[in-house]
Amino acid sequence: MRGRKAKTIEGITQYDFDKLSRTRGNSRERKRYLAFAHIKDGKNFTEAAAAVRINLRTLMSWVERFRSQGLDGLREQPGRGAKPYLPPHEQDAFRQAVLELQKNNPGGRIRGIDVLELMKERYGIEPTLNTVYNTLKRANLVWVTGRLIHPKADAEAQKKLKKNSASKY
Repeated sequence: MRGRKAKTIEGITQYDFDKLSRTRGNSRERKRYLAFAHIKDGKNFTEAAAAVRINLRTLMSWVERFRSQGLDGLREQPGRGAKPYLPPHEQDAFRQAVLELQKNNPGGRIRGIDVLELMKERYGIEPTLNTVYNTLKRANLVWVTGRLIHPKADAEAQKKLKKNSASKY
Protein backbone atom coordinates (compact mmCIF):
# COMPACT_ATOMS: atom_id res chain seq x y z
CA MET A 1 0.00 0.00 0.00
CA ARG A 2 1.39 3.38 -1.00
CA GLY A 3 1.32 6.60 0.96
CA ARG A 4 1.15 7.19 4.64
CA LYS A 5 -0.97 5.22 7.06
CA ALA A 6 -4.44 6.70 7.56
CA LYS A 7 -5.43 7.91 11.00
CA THR A 8 -8.01 5.76 12.70
CA ILE A 9 -11.51 7.13 12.97
CA GLU A 10 -12.48 7.72 16.58
CA GLY A 11 -15.96 6.52 17.55
CA ILE A 12 -16.57 4.37 14.48
CA THR A 13 -17.05 1.22 16.55
CA GLN A 14 -20.02 2.53 18.53
CA TYR A 15 -22.37 2.65 15.52
CA ASP A 16 -23.94 -0.18 13.53
CA PHE A 17 -23.47 1.26 10.03
CA ASP A 18 -24.91 -1.86 8.36
CA LYS A 19 -28.21 -1.32 10.12
CA LEU A 20 -28.12 2.43 9.49
CA SER A 21 -27.53 1.85 5.77
CA ARG A 22 -30.66 -0.30 5.57
CA THR A 23 -33.01 1.80 7.68
CA ARG A 24 -32.10 5.48 7.83
CA GLY A 25 -32.21 8.47 5.52
CA ASN A 26 -32.32 8.84 1.78
CA SER A 27 -30.18 6.95 -0.73
CA ARG A 28 -27.21 9.34 -0.50
CA GLU A 29 -27.18 9.05 3.28
CA ARG A 30 -27.42 5.28 3.12
CA LYS A 31 -24.45 5.24 0.75
CA ARG A 32 -22.38 7.12 3.34
CA TYR A 33 -23.36 4.65 6.06
CA LEU A 34 -22.48 1.73 3.77
CA ALA A 35 -19.03 3.21 3.09
CA PHE A 36 -18.44 3.51 6.82
CA ALA A 37 -19.62 -0.08 7.31
CA HIS A 38 -16.87 -1.17 4.90
CA ILE A 39 -14.29 0.90 6.78
CA LYS A 40 -15.46 -0.58 10.07
CA ASP A 41 -15.09 -4.08 8.58
CA GLY A 42 -11.40 -3.40 7.97
CA LYS A 43 -11.24 -2.14 4.41
CA ASN A 44 -9.00 0.80 3.69
CA PHE A 45 -10.41 4.05 2.33
CA THR A 46 -9.62 3.23 -1.29
CA GLU A 47 -11.37 -0.15 -1.10
CA ALA A 48 -14.39 1.34 0.71
CA ALA A 49 -14.70 4.09 -1.90
CA ALA A 50 -14.53 1.53 -4.72
CA ALA A 51 -17.11 -0.68 -3.00
CA VAL A 52 -19.73 2.08 -2.94
CA ARG A 53 -18.57 3.55 -6.27
CA ILE A 54 -17.54 6.99 -5.14
CA ASN A 55 -14.40 9.06 -5.51
CA LEU A 56 -11.79 8.71 -2.78
CA ARG A 57 -11.83 12.46 -2.14
CA THR A 58 -15.58 12.30 -1.53
CA LEU A 59 -15.08 9.57 1.05
CA MET A 60 -12.32 11.57 2.72
CA SER A 61 -14.61 14.59 3.03
CA TRP A 62 -17.23 12.33 4.65
CA VAL A 63 -14.57 11.04 7.07
CA GLU A 64 -13.58 14.59 8.00
CA ARG A 65 -17.23 15.51 8.60
CA PHE A 66 -17.65 12.38 10.75
CA ARG A 67 -14.56 13.25 12.77
CA SER A 68 -15.73 16.79 13.43
CA GLN A 69 -19.51 16.30 13.82
CA GLY A 70 -20.00 12.62 14.54
CA LEU A 71 -22.97 10.81 13.03
CA ASP A 72 -24.72 14.14 12.35
CA GLY A 73 -21.95 14.94 9.86
CA LEU A 74 -23.08 12.04 7.67
CA ARG A 75 -26.68 13.19 7.52
CA GLU A 76 -27.97 15.10 4.52
CA GLN A 77 -27.13 18.80 4.61
CA PRO A 78 -29.39 21.56 3.27
CA GLY A 79 -28.92 21.99 -0.46
CA ARG A 80 -27.52 24.81 -2.48
CA GLY A 81 -29.44 27.05 -4.79
CA ALA A 82 -32.11 29.64 -4.41
CA LYS A 83 -34.28 29.31 -1.33
CA PRO A 84 -38.00 30.03 -1.45
CA TYR A 85 -39.05 33.59 -0.67
CA LEU A 86 -41.52 32.36 1.92
CA PRO A 87 -40.17 29.83 4.43
CA PRO A 88 -42.26 26.69 5.03
CA HIS A 89 -43.52 27.89 8.42
CA GLU A 90 -45.21 30.89 6.74
CA GLN A 91 -46.97 28.85 4.04
CA ASP A 92 -50.21 28.45 6.01
CA ALA A 93 -50.44 32.17 6.80
CA PHE A 94 -49.76 33.00 3.14
CA ARG A 95 -52.41 30.52 2.03
CA GLN A 96 -54.99 32.08 4.36
CA ALA A 97 -54.06 35.59 3.21
CA VAL A 98 -54.55 34.65 -0.45
CA LEU A 99 -57.89 32.95 0.27
CA GLU A 100 -59.02 36.03 2.20
CA LEU A 101 -57.94 38.25 -0.70
CA GLN A 102 -59.98 36.06 -3.05
CA LYS A 103 -63.03 36.22 -0.81
CA ASN A 104 -62.86 40.02 -0.49
CA ASN A 105 -62.27 40.66 -4.19
CA PRO A 106 -65.53 41.91 -5.72
CA GLY A 107 -64.42 41.57 -9.35
CA GLY A 108 -64.08 37.84 -9.92
CA ARG A 109 -60.80 35.99 -9.51
CA ILE A 110 -57.60 37.49 -8.21
CA ARG A 111 -54.61 37.72 -10.51
CA GLY A 112 -50.92 37.11 -10.00
CA ILE A 113 -50.35 40.86 -9.78
CA ASP A 114 -52.79 41.02 -6.86
CA VAL A 115 -50.86 38.30 -5.03
CA LEU A 116 -47.60 40.09 -5.86
CA GLU A 117 -48.93 43.24 -4.17
CA LEU A 118 -50.00 41.16 -1.17
CA MET A 119 -46.49 39.74 -0.87
CA LYS A 120 -44.97 43.22 -1.08
CA GLU A 121 -47.28 44.65 1.58
CA ARG A 122 -47.47 41.80 4.05
CA TYR A 123 -44.05 40.11 3.75
CA GLY A 124 -41.86 42.92 2.40
CA ILE A 125 -40.54 40.92 -0.54
CA GLU A 126 -40.57 41.82 -4.21
CA PRO A 127 -40.61 38.60 -6.24
CA THR A 128 -41.15 38.22 -9.95
CA LEU A 129 -44.52 37.12 -11.26
CA ASN A 130 -43.11 33.68 -12.00
CA THR A 131 -42.02 33.35 -8.37
CA VAL A 132 -45.52 34.37 -7.26
CA TYR A 133 -47.04 31.54 -9.27
CA ASN A 134 -44.46 29.06 -7.96
CA THR A 135 -45.23 30.15 -4.40
CA LEU A 136 -48.94 29.70 -5.03
CA LYS A 137 -48.26 26.22 -6.36
CA ARG A 138 -46.21 25.30 -3.25
CA ALA A 139 -49.14 26.51 -1.12
CA ASN A 140 -51.56 24.30 -3.14
CA LEU A 141 -53.39 27.33 -4.48
CA VAL A 142 -53.54 26.55 -8.17
CA TRP A 143 -56.96 26.72 -9.73
CA VAL A 144 -58.11 26.72 -13.31
CA THR A 145 -61.31 28.42 -14.33
CA GLY A 146 -63.07 28.54 -17.63
CA ARG A 147 -64.98 31.81 -17.53
CA LEU A 148 -65.23 34.43 -14.91
CA ILE A 149 -68.69 35.31 -13.66
CA HIS A 150 -69.25 39.01 -13.58
CA PRO A 151 -70.08 40.19 -10.05
CA LYS A 152 -73.19 42.00 -11.33
CA ALA A 153 -74.43 39.07 -13.40
CA ASP A 154 -78.06 38.09 -12.86
CA ALA A 155 -78.52 34.32 -12.93
CA GLU A 156 -82.34 34.55 -13.20
CA ALA A 157 -82.15 36.83 -16.22
CA GLN A 158 -79.73 34.42 -17.90
CA LYS A 159 -82.10 31.49 -17.30
CA LYS A 160 -85.02 33.44 -18.82
CA LEU A 161 -82.90 34.37 -21.83
CA LYS A 162 -81.91 30.74 -22.40
CA LYS A 163 -85.50 29.55 -22.01
CA ASN A 164 -86.95 32.16 -24.38
CA SER A 165 -84.26 31.88 -27.04
CA ALA A 166 -85.45 30.03 -30.11
CA SER A 167 -83.34 27.14 -31.18
CA LYS A 168 -81.99 27.47 -34.69
CA TYR A 169 -81.76 23.75 -35.25
